[in-house]
Amino acid sequence: MDHRESKKALGALELSAAFCSLMDNLAGEWGFVLVRTAYAADETTDEEQWSSALAKIRAHALWRPGRGDAAALESNAFALAVMSNRSALAGASYGSVRTSFAAWAKEYARYRQRGSVDEERRESGVRMDCVLVVDEAALASLLQAPHAAQMPQRGVRGAEPFVVVIDAEDPACAPYCGGGPYMGWMRACVTSLYNLTEDLDAMDLAQEICPTRSYEGQIPLYDGSPRGGLVDPPGGPDGRYKFPMGTPRGSLSAQAMLDEIRRATGDTATDV
Repeated sequence: MDHRESKKALGALELSAAFCSLMDNLAGEWGFVLVRTAYAADETTDEEQWSSALAKIRAHALWRPGRGDAAALESNAFALAVMSNRSALAGASYGSVRTSFAAWAKEYARYRQRGSVDEERRESGVRMDCVLVVDEAALASLLQAPHAAQMPQRGVRGAEPFVVVIDAEDPACAPYCGGGPYMGWMRACVTSLYNLTEDLDAMDLAQEICPTRSYEGQIPLYDGSPRGGLVDPPGGPDGRYKFPMGTPRGSLSAQAMLDEIRRATGDTATDV
């Protein structure tokens, strides 16, 4: 194992230990695990940007129309278990984050079984069925976003900051139901995060919550509305491959449609 691999392995161990500590201290809260994969080269700039981004996530997640910065829920009930480690997480792919999150969750389960947690304390209410990510695009949206008090109304596209929501389950396990194949991730407006927790309690992320793409290159966007939204690629969807929207009849039909999509797009349409 060379120095770089050794450093990454050490970072992974540190993250597992940090995850257990975070989850233990967040018992009884509602919220999400938040993985940071975007870092500025300059340390001072990085600290300033992350402090601003994190503050905006908290403010926008608790903001409600007509109430400015006042929260519909007590602000101290909202928790973000932030996982940050430049050497281990910088530039990590969504698939890599999913794998790491699964390893942290497994280690935390063992941690609880070993009796390392006070039995009288409730298990953390932080969600384990998905994980939030702040990548380069999400960080840029947060840094450019206004403070919550300056938001005139909810649902202003382009004005609301977003984070990436990654399904904890392997997207390959989700049945194909037509349209763009499920990628296992979507963007979510930060102001809609509490709505997301309610929807996750009642619905399936892959089949009911994540918007279905119509064209190659589109990004699904959760905004709290029944149908959600789609972020078009640069230049718009014109000339892009349009996914077949019919519901396949049976597994053979579904596989045939997926094969057709892969022939037309390569692996880009199903890339996670």
